[in-house]
Amino acid sequence: MAVDLGPIPEPARSRVPVQDPPDPDVKPLPTVPWCYDLEDVYRRKWGEDIRRSQKSLFVGDEPEDRRIRRQFWSTVAELVADRYFGALRRWCQGHGVASSGHNLHEESILHHVPLYGNGLKAIAQMDIPGLDMLSSNPEVVIHSGWLTAAMPLSGALLEGHRRVMTEVSDFSQKMSGAGPVGLPEMRATAAWQAAWGVTEFTLYYNPEDRSVEDNWQYGEFVGRLNAILRDAMPVRRVALYYPIYDLWAEYCPVAGPLHQTPHSPQVQQIVGSFMRLGQALQRQQIPFVLVDHEYLERSRLDDAGRLCVGNVKLESIVVPTGVGFPEKAEKQINEFQKKGGRIVRDSPESPITMANIAEAVQPIYRLEPANEKIVLGEFEREGRTIVILVNVAKEPYKGVLKADVAKPWTKLDPVTGEISKLTPAGEGISIQLDGYQTILLIR
Repeated sequence: MAVDLGPIPEPARSRVPVQDPPDPDVKPLPTVPWCYDLEDVYRRKWGEDIRRSQKSLFVGDEPEDRRIRRQFWSTVAELVADRYFGALRRWCQGHGVASSGHNLHEESILHHVPLYGNGLKAIAQMDIPGLDMLSSNPEVVIHSGWLTAAMPLSGALLEGHRRVMTEVSDFSQKMSGAGPVGLPEMRATAAWQAAWGVTEFTLYYNPEDRSVEDNWQYGEFVGRLNAILRDAMPVRRVALYYPIYDLWAEYCPVAGPLHQTPHSPQVQQIVGSFMRLGQALQRQQIPFVLVDHEYLERSRLDDAGRLCVGNVKLESIVVPTGVGFPEKAEKQINEFQKKGGRIVRDSPESPITMANIAEAVQPIYRLEPANEKIVLGEFEREGRTIVILVNVAKEPYKGVLKADVAKPWTKLDPVTGEISKLTPAGEGISIQLDGYQTILLIR
């Protein structure tokens, strides 16, 4: 499989010996992944000869072209998941170690098609799925960081696992001349990832960039977070539908780098809606997972009408505009809806936005006043509910966390280790967060 990620930067290229340089007179052509027995696998799976339809992999807007592309990329997704990610996992398990790592281009779901076939299916094959967080600007989570973290957390939970890994650093800040970042930013970056289920912190910070005391304080902070959260199970009542099924039908490869892939109006609509919905959920403090059509097909309804798969029990599914479901997945969500489950569909006529997504989803927790730079994560451990709140902004926040719970909460400060009691007043509890501050609430 060959994917053009663009030219090697000159400082790196100059140190790489090239025996057979590309011929500038030879025009590059679009490519698709292939393997020695792909034609046989495709024929067994679909009862068709892919060679007779291969033109549709590159061009064509007819329903038949889309059908062929969807079948092809579905086949690629199964092969990549089994023969690469699955093979690594099986080898690791046979040698007493856990497989882990992170995907490439996590933040671009269209690129998941040529890179993996299905990015969620691929990352779910790891024992400890992970992410690569090159920025220690905590606010990255409200832009695209949520997707980078949602992929491994979803892969873990949907497969019935818990542990999630991050490779985290201030690489972006140092490369741009804005780093190294300070201890408050490092803490907030760790905390929002913990809210997104991260348990294993692989650090790429240079210890010499900060004092011994700051390194120690950072370790204490992460240690206190994990003392509470590592053995706690993330609670995700909401899913955002991962529309890989529709992107399979729309994706056509290009000869140049991935970022030059043209976006059809349909792709722009699907990807734009998906990203907007994820940002809205994140900024409204609504924890969620990603789920694709295959996990929907594997799900079951429990006695409470929740859609269950792995360690996830869903009460709401948010669906981007312009997508469809295969028959089995459509049947499952229809049954879910009949049992009282919420299917929240985005559409051009009735768009789901920051302003109305909470009303549509009906989350357990709400902040008043609203603040898009507060990250909320919910967990369960030994019959107790744990909520983590992270202020990823420099500015302080003061408000009320509304929850349908009248019982007192225990508040933990992972910076100082201080423990105190919070008693609900009215419809919630008073919350005060300094810039980049994190608190844990337990009841």
